Amino acid sequence: MRKLRVGIFSECYHPVLNGVVVSIDTFRAELEKLGVEYFIFTTEVPEYQDDDPRVIRFSSMVPFKSGGGRYPIAWPRLVGKEAERVASLDIDLVHSQHLLSVGHLGLKIAMNLGIPSVLTYHTLLAEYTHYVPLFGPLSREYLIKKSRNICNQYDQIVTPSPSMKRVLREYGVRRPIEPIPTGVNVDDFQGPLSRKAVEEKWKIPKKSKILLYVSRIAEEKNVDFLLRAAKSLAEKRDDFCLLLIGGGPKLEEFQKLVREWGLEKRFIFTGMLPKDETNRYFGAADIFVFSSITETQGIVITEAMAAGVPAVAVAIMGPSDIIINGQDGYLVPLKEDIFAAKINELLEDNELRTKMGKSAKVNALKYSQQKCAEKMLSIYEKLIHRHHS
Repeated sequence: MRKLRVGIFSECYHPVLNGVVVSIDTFRAELEKLGVEYFIFTTEVPEYQDDDPRVIRFSSMVPFKSGGGRYPIAWPRLVGKEAERVASLDIDLVHSQHLLSVGHLGLKIAMNLGIPSVLTYHTLLAEYTHYVPLFGPLSREYLIKKSRNICNQYDQIVTPSPSMKRVLREYGVRRPIEPIPTGVNVDDFQGPLSRKAVEEKWKIPKKSKILLYVSRIAEEKNVDFLLRAAKSLAEKRDDFCLLLIGGGPKLEEFQKLVREWGLEKRFIFTGMLPKDETNRYFGAADIFVFSSITETQGIVITEAMAAGVPAVAVAIMGPSDIIINGQDGYLVPLKEDIFAAKINELLEDNELRTKMGKSAKVNALKYSQQKCAEKMLSIYEKLIHRHHS
């Protein structure tokens, strides 16, 4: 029986490592077991070569190396020419991972060829306008309008969470929307680093509890809120360290701020670490802390849960769809004192922390990559069946 062939159109792929790339790899790994063949159309990265012939690269217009949340941007392509290439690969369905650029190219190719199209709306674009100085308000209004107009041309929209579906409905998107989170391979989080290894590597005092943050060090992640909340807690107790794993445009600024506070030995920035290494840090931590207010899913929370670690997170967007407040973690309002108080509650009560960690591990099974991939395959099959009908 012929395999179902899906063309993934993404502005970025390896060696870039972000939530979109993790999502592509996670779904690809499981869907290929279920008989789907993936072709990935993306942007070339200087000095990087693929081993996989099914990764097809477009020349980059801005060819800087990936890092700190940046990645190359592709030159505009001729739709007719690229549609011929897609047709030659006998692709059944286009699945775009970005609204604009390469993602939008995927939509236009699908329309050209008359095949079904899916868009995963990964990023709350209108909340990233701080990267466009002076034009922020204009850009936000523009991106909401653009999101509405482009989404309404797809056959199916996928969002990483129910919260993101609600946002798109508020934007005026009327196409079918299905929340399907990026699943996690629970097995990846069962072999944590030893506490001793983490303490020795980062010079963490013995018997200190470890608060862990894993994500970009960037404005939209609200890291300054987390640092201020942790600082207020550090003024009251000296038995914890905050370990922040990730790189980004605000890394040096926040490192300087922590030095000014005199907390550089307790608030430790590791920079970017390889994904497989990062996975092993979750289970070595006591509490996962996450202050982002723009997450469409918050996959790192699910990863922490899979490792049996309770999370304290701001109750906005994706995290509010994952954490069961008071059972496997805490959801708190955007108030530093309450955020710090909930961390303190878990630091104080070892029994509560252990109980929540066990619940988190069980609840994480709902987000296994197998279950999420089966939902995505169902979407693909329905669209293709409808197309052939």
